[in-house]
Amino acid sequence: MTQKILNSKELCQTLGISTTLFYKLKKSGMPYHKFPRSRAYFILEEVENWLGQAGYHQETTWTK
Repeated sequence: MTQKILNSKELCQTLGISTTLFYKLKKSGMPYHKFPRSRAYFILEEVENWLGQAGYHQETTWTK
């Protein structure tokens, strides 16, 4: 099983969301991983599952 690992910019582009919405989602508990003294990275499948459980859905963009 191959997991798609993205940085924040790539995640915004993949999901089609703004950086403003990205930071709101991250503050709301969106899952991410981080190595010590490193930037956060995101596993696309985990984020998409979390978005669905948090009540977001995607038509053309992610909305609640």
